[in-house]
Amino acid sequence: MSALAAYWRSRPGPERRIWAMLLLLVAGAILVAFVWLPLERSRARLAAGIPSVRASIDSMQRQAAEAKRLRALPPAATTQAPLSSLTAGTATGLQVSTLDPKRVRASAADVAFNTLVEWIIAAQASHGVHVETAHLERLAAPGRVKAELVLARP
Repeated sequence: MSALAAYWRSRPGPERRIWAMLLLLVAGAILVAFVWLPLERSRARLAAGIPSVRASIDSMQRQAAEAKRLRALPPAATTQAPLSSLTAGTATGLQVSTLDPKRVRASAADVAFNTLVEWIIAAQASHGVHVETAHLERLAAPGRVKAELVLARP
């Protein structure tokens, strides 16, 4: 190390100033290339992402408000018609029989698919049932099916 210091002291003053400026310039270029430019790129990337983050925050705030509104609603009425009323008056061609207090079986050899779907929707709304099992076969006539369904209450 002392040899390097002795070499530096042996150089004339103008040459030492030129070398010092050159080293300062190289250090500045390294600082810019490896510190400032990466930071600037990160800042620009983060600035470009701000609108999407703000949109996400707005969406989450709307969802939180909706969740709060839904929690404030009174519980849904649990009075449902008895399942035995499903067996009476099915003009759709379905044969409905009660399996147990919470389940019914509906079957039809030939029924319109749209009519079947409408009947299921009406049963869900009036009796609180859902389709537990379903077996449908397409018939030769367009829009007609053979159906075997089991509907159940939760």
